[in-house]
Amino acid sequence: MRQTWALWTAVVVAILTLNATSAIAGTLDEYRSTGVIIERYDGTVEADASAPADARSVVSEVNAKRQDLYNSRASQNGVPASEVAKVYAQQIFSSAPSGTKFRRADGSIVQK
Repeated sequence: MRQTWALWTAVVVAILTLNATSAIAGTLDEYRSTGVIIERYDGTVEADASAPADARSVVSEVNAKRQDLYNSRASQNGVPASEVAKVYAQQIFSSAPSGTKFRRADGSIVQK
């Protein structure tokens, strides 16, 4: 239980930090709100098939930063990075702008 609480706390702090300090946050939100960048159940993002090159660049940068964060939190809490990422994905869904698309584990997409 203590690990779960610590993980959730770390997730909230990290998401707030990522959203506040990332130079690409505005661009990420813009692309997400238009459906060009799709959030995933596993805490990563993907580009829609019609995404321009700069959106694909944002996807690569966001995924690299998130993976670093997930790995760091996982080692701090003694849990797999994939589990940390799934917790983050839930928080990202809650804070994402309206219009954001989310790919579920079964491959289907829902829009916020």
